[in-house]
Amino acid sequence: MIKKTLVFITSIFLSIIIAMFYGAIHNQFTYSVSNEFFTEVLFERFGFVQYGQDTPRLTASIIGAWSTWWMGLISGLVFTIISLFYSNIRQMIKSIKQATLVILGTSITFGLIGLCYGFLGFSRLYSTCCFPLQIHNVKSFIAVSEMHSFSYLGGAVGLFLGILWQIKGIKDNKRFH
Repeated sequence: MIKKTLVFITSIFLSIIIAMFYGAIHNQFTYSVSNEFFTEVLFERFGFVQYGQDTPRLTASIIGAWSTWWMGLISGLVFTIISLFYSNIRQMIKSIKQATLVILGTSITFGLIGLCYGFLGFSRLYSTCCFPLQIHNVKSFIAVSEMHSFSYLGGAVGLFLGILWQIKGIKDNKRFH
């Protein structure tokens, strides 16, 4: 029981770290596509107006980590609770790892779909974008905005798929034992 508790706590902690790292990397990528999304919207939203202008890349990473830690907490809690249904630690850890990869893969995939969605002009934001902001590259701004939104949707869908993956693993495991 002590080992399962240790895996439980460690997995939640690692899930938060992974989510924060994902958010930081995600924001580095999106900053490269549209720095205006950060300088005109996110720096102000997160209270980094002056600091963000002085250290924009670092600030984008901080915002990414702050924006995603909670998803790591939720997914870590859910995945570790479900993993308690496995009979041994090795299966428990494998289940958590696989579910985490599912949510990461789904978030990345949805985010890239959102980026394409924005760049290809499908976004409804084109009709309402940017006023009163002075955006120079509207297409990139909208694409990044869509990528952020789609990534959150990907996280939710990935959480659901990760849960299903774990439940399937538990059922398969019981069939063989």
